[in-house]
Amino acid sequence: MTWRDILGLSVRNLYRRKSRTLLTVSGVVIGCCAVVIMISLGIGMKKSQEQMLEGMGNLMRITVTSAPQNVAKRRLLDKKGVDKIRKLQNIKAVVPKKEMDLEELNLIAGDQARFQCNYTTIVGIPEKDLEAAGYEIKDGKMISGRENEVLAGEHLAYQFVDSRRPDGKNMVDYWSDENAQPYFPILQTPVEVAKKEEKAADGIQEQNSAKASWKGIQKLTVVGVTKQDFDKGDETEGGIIMGMRDFDRIQKEIRKETNIKLSREYSRVLVDVDDISHVDSVEKEIKRLGYQTSSMESLRKPMEESVKQKQMMLAGLGAVSLFVAAIGIANTMIMSIVERTREIGILKALGCSLSDIRKEFLIEAGMIGFIGGIAGALVSCGVSWIMNTYMGSSLTGDGLMMMEEGTSGAALSIIPPWLIGAAVLFSVIMGVGAGFFPSNRAVQISALEAMKA
Repeated sequence: MTWRDILGLSVRNLYRRKSRTLLTVSGVVIGCCAVVIMISLGIGMKKSQEQMLEGMGNLMRITVTSAPQNVAKRRLLDKKGVDKIRKLQNIKAVVPKKEMDLEELNLIAGDQARFQCNYTTIVGIPEKDLEAAGYEIKDGKMISGRENEVLAGEHLAYQFVDSRRPDGKNMVDYWSDENAQPYFPILQTPVEVAKKEEKAADGIQEQNSAKASWKGIQKLTVVGVTKQDFDKGDETEGGIIMGMRDFDRIQKEIRKETNIKLSREYSRVLVDVDDISHVDSVEKEIKRLGYQTSSMESLRKPMEESVKQKQMMLAGLGAVSLFVAAIGIANTMIMSIVERTREIGILKALGCSLSDIRKEFLIEAGMIGFIGGIAGALVSCGVSWIMNTYMGSSLTGDGLMMMEEGTSGAALSIIPPWLIGAAVLFSVIMGVGAGFFPSNRAVQISALEAMKA
């Protein structure tokens, strides 16, 4: 018989026993749907975890700092150290940063130093690494390389005190009112790093900041305001970011005017890895160089292992249903052989080969698996849509699906295209496998005994 004859005979045999075929297919549909939904929940859980971690910080970024003074193999985090880090494999970008806190200095702006910021952080980054640092500009533009051009943190303007207003009303409370505007536009007003020099009059020291005299150290031009992103640094919230040349020059001026001790080392180095799978190995190499590191890897790995275990558990629960469906297919094929014993004998008497008879039963079993797989995949998509639409991220409990509503925004159930294809293919393979024993039993029936049945 040709493949066309065998296929047509298989279809007619399945159609002739519609009720039994339908019940068997239903078992495959339930099993396939159970597997797909369970795996889709695991994928949704993993996606939710990834989005949550990304919200907490860059998964491929390592922050490098100097080791404590008492560490034996401590290395200076200087230019030589940064060059060694750059030579490591799987490095995408290395951004060194210097920081200094203006504890004894102020930022002043406006006529007669009307607006004053008593504390801020200045960060210096090599000009060529500013783009790699990933700062997002909320207003204005990026530093062009001109002298004393700087970026201001998103809320730096709100940290200035209006010295002409009474206490309690001299600052803008942007925490209570997101639409509140600062007292002055920081992009249009020159800002200066200055030292307050209070004068004594008649033996009484002047305490009024508005009347105090100021000694300017360095004038700055704010050309852009950064979007707040604590993953890139606290300076994006209320600090000042500038090129390293300007930073070093201002640092020298500050040393002359104050008692602030400023380190020559980099405060920290941001290392971006080319792939998340390399973060752990790169972090270990940096530690071997004698530096301290921190990254999201210490959180990601335990969470990833936990998710894998839960995915395996969910897939195992679904596989039980699919195994039951395979037993149903085997049972259906065995019953079919019993009922079709005479038919098998006639086929053998007509000269039909044993391989053709085996093919017929295997094709029937495979068709049951294929139809059940297709239907199961479609039903799974419908169930997934219902879960995502009406249940959202409300399924929680016992660590199985810890998705807090509004936290990640990830779908509860995610069915990628490959899962649909894998489910259908696995259903077909399962069907053929379940029909293998019955098909062997069919070819072993004696033609003479079958004719007498």
